Amino acid sequence: MKNLKSIILISLILIITTACTPIVNKYKVTIDAITTPNGSIKPSSYTIKALGSDTDINSLLFQRQSQYLVKLLNKKGYTQSSHESLAEQIIYFDYGIEKIKEETKTYTEPNVSFGVSWGYPFGYYHSRYHPFWNEVGFSSYRTYHKTYKLFNRYIVILSKDQTGKELWRVDVSSIGKSDNLKRIIPILINASEPYIGKNTEKPVHLVIEEDKKENKKID
Repeated sequence: MKNLKSIILISLILIITTACTPIVNKYKVTIDAITTPNGSIKPSSYTIKALGSDTDINSLLFQRQSQYLVKLLNKKGYTQSSHESLAEQIIYFDYGIEKIKEETKTYTEPNVSFGVSWGYPFGYYHSRYHPFWNEVGFSSYRTYHKTYKLFNRYIVILSKDQTGKELWRVDVSSIGKSDNLKRIIPILINASEPYIGKNTEKPVHLVIEEDKKENKKID
């Protein structure tokens, strides 16, 4: 019993320590960029248009998402033109989401309604299940189902000149559980910054830490 109390105490300390650690949302991102061969791509005047024919450029969602792109381009030295005819680059912008996987899993876990004499419950603490408490033994179990969905979230940024010639293009995508485009699209746009007007020999894989605004390369 003494060993069991020690194990429980150590586990509770670990739980409390973990609970105090800030949660940093991370996104796995893939970036592919290409530019016109033998061309010198420099920041210039531009205007933004929708790439997809079904996208309503007057919608509030498009206006909101494209503003993140405007902010990024201006930061890189581009100048937004008030008239398309005066812009040196027409920058087409598209974004979207696709459900690529849905899976339902079944779980069985013990019901817990008792604890040790000094006040700590077996099995769960702050809704977290601890396997080593299985050794104590349980009288009943519950079964439940949980559905997992995976989405491909993406953006496309394509630049053309006034003749329609493509100058550069950046494709950014991220596969994950969230379908919150309002939160994810700005992250994908920020991830594209170092690759605008550049070439990548192969797709680049990054992990974006949302809170710290840092990019970390991974294999």
